Amino acid sequence: MTALSYFFHLQVKRMHRTIGDWGLNPWLIYIGAPLLFAGGSVALFSRTAYASCIYVGIAAAALLQLCSSTRLRFLRQVFDRPTYWRIRMLENMLMIVPFMVFFLCRVEAWFVLGLLVLAVAAVPLRMGSAGTTALPTPFSGHPFEFAVGFRTSVGVLLVAYVLMVVGIWVGNGHLSIATLLLVVLVCANYYAWSEPLLYVWVYRLTPRSFLWLKVKTACRYLTIVLLPMVLAVACFFPDKWLIVLAVVAVGYGYIALAVLAKYTAFPRGVSIPQGILMAVSLVLPPLLLVSIPYFFRQAKNNISLIL
Repeated sequence: MTALSYFFHLQVKRMHRTIGDWGLNPWLIYIGAPLLFAGGSVALFSRTAYASCIYVGIAAAALLQLCSSTRLRFLRQVFDRPTYWRIRMLENMLMIVPFMVFFLCRVEAWFVLGLLVLAVAAVPLRMGSAGTTALPTPFSGHPFEFAVGFRTSVGVLLVAYVLMVVGIWVGNGHLSIATLLLVVLVCANYYAWSEPLLYVWVYRLTPRSFLWLKVKTACRYLTIVLLPMVLAVACFFPDKWLIVLAVVAVGYGYIALAVLAKYTAFPRGVSIPQGILMAVSLVLPPLLLVSIPYFFRQAKNNISLIL
């Protein structure tokens, strides 16, 4: 068995065992996840005219999960350089295959090409820096999610701003509005990683106050990133201000959901059922009215064991 095949064989075995540890039959996930993905994709494209851009944004967020600096440093230490680059290329391609298949079914070849370019461009990308100089951010008041996340995703945020400007330049309001959702997804991704247990234990707050502080901080920092884009889109496309307002409202709801989901599972990662509920809540925003209170109760019960 080659090093490349051994690596992916090991990843499949780890995933199989992780699902089993959750008390679920792995085959239930292997069969159900593609069906839910297809159903969610159909629902997304049936509800919005700029679903294709949102879809690419979701794919980009998924690729970012593979770009952790710590993870890539470990791969470099274990594998030789040619094997490392083959692993990076193959895992990125595997990540975007479901999105490509759906675009092919819709005969949207340009978006398929865009996904391929995105996957290749993400191969050398590393989220995090081994250097000693840190990029200054306006998020130092309440570390660490936005401060760390902003530094690792500043390139993606710049791309979002450029796409917004392009949308304004060509008069495509849908493209500009889609960049707002892309920024929300990127910022929500900052809460995909859990801090050490001590970082929560040091807070002298009740579980409710702690969660409220985290949600307020996330919403305030999201405003810093999002407000210039919202003002620009609303100014250049005043006839779409209701859509912009709805997107912003969903964005704040989703960032709050991401925070609560993180502490529902803390210090572990978000489980597959929780991730599915989050994805469905993004596709069906009214479901946020149910999922946010649900995750809040679960997070409060979980954090009460620490605070």
